[in-house]
Amino acid sequence: MVWLINKKIDMKIKITESQLKRLIEKQTIEEAWYNDVLDAIKNSAPVQKVKDIFKDVTGIDFDEKETVDTPPSKSDVSKKIETIKKDVEKELDKNKEEKKDKEEKKDKETKSKDGLTVVIGGISYATKDWMRGEWKKVGLSTDNVEFINYNDSQKLENLKRDNNVTKIMGFSAGGRLVWKEIESNPSKYSFIGLIDPTSPRVVNSLPKNVHSLSNSSNWSGYPSIQRNLATMEKSGVLTKTKLPHKEIPKAFFEKYESDLD
Repeated sequence: MVWLINKKIDMKIKITESQLKRLIEKQTIEEAWYNDVLDAIKNSAPVQKVKDIFKDVTGIDFDEKETVDTPPSKSDVSKKIETIKKDVEKELDKNKEEKKDKEEKKDKETKSKDGLTVVIGGISYATKDWMRGEWKKVGLSTDNVEFINYNDSQKLENLKRDNNVTKIMGFSAGGRLVWKEIESNPSKYSFIGLIDPTSPRVVNSLPKNVHSLSNSSNWSGYPSIQRNLATMEKSGVLTKTKLPHKEIPKAFFEKYESDLD
């Protein structure tokens, strides 16, 4: 930011880089404006970048305090404007990238510190966006929560690598990925959820941090999965519900809201 002095009204005017950019883009630089700017720069301490931009337009080195007898022609200015616009856009893009990188780094640090929750959807309608909708219906915050699809196994691995994933749950086909986590390293999570999950096998027990809600009756089209779920529901390994398949995610989130918030 630079303070320019407008002699005509004898007051200081703040000129930001974005305002300067707009002036250049609109090609509103005229002879009187050039001279006022030069006078202002001689009597102020503008940032170097602003000096450089004006030097590109006028060809004047402000530090040498040259004068403008004849301002550059409009055609010369137009040519230089195109170059400056590209340079400015390049710098703006660079700033955006740097800001994005800082935000992503901050987001990762926050997720690492507070712990990331991963919610995995199923096939057909049960996409990650649908799961997010069911989650939000309960009033749960989506901060530090990643919603992924059932076939995003590589994304899950990336999330585990780059973040401190402390809670994970999967609905329907997404249950396959959660079963793998239960088999490999369940103790790394504070909360694991099986939501009417695809279950390729029967287990006799589950760690205490695993919570479930299922209805084997919803799986009549998949006999082997239905048998596995029914066996685990009967033994008490899984928690039985009478709800239709589509209603179970919301019911699960409601039941464990205090653990998930």
